[in-house]
Amino acid sequence: MSHHKKSEHHIRSYKIAAQTAGLVACIFILLLFAGKGVPSVLANDADELIPFAPFLLLAVSGYIVSWYHEFAGTLIMTGAGIILLVFFVMRGDTASGFMYGLPFIAAGAIFLLHISKREHLRKHNSGRG
Repeated sequence: MSHHKKSEHHIRSYKIAAQTAGLVACIFILLLFAGKGVPSVLANDADELIPFAPFLLLAVSGYIVSWYHEFAGTLIMTGAGIILLVFFVMRGDTASGFMYGLPFIAAGAIFLLHISKREHLRKHNSGRG
């Protein structure tokens, strides 16, 4: 295996880690959303759910977009995670802020690391040619 192929293979592990972290965050959030959100809506207690549901959907949408357009999806997912964190912290609920926002921020950070390493590899390989 050439040095170039080994480097690409090494970079691929970051992408897999980012996609896995994003998927775990989406599943975790969707399970929390379903478990906590649906009963709240059915009990007409939508005041708890409605304000932050769009940010959750934005974060999940960002993850989905990241499969097709990595950088744009990563920015959407990370931005939505930051918005969720700030939203809950401003309401005095730091624990929920970390519970809802941090998984998407972490997945976004891994995606950004992957993108950064991939670009560095491209620049390094184009300098060789």
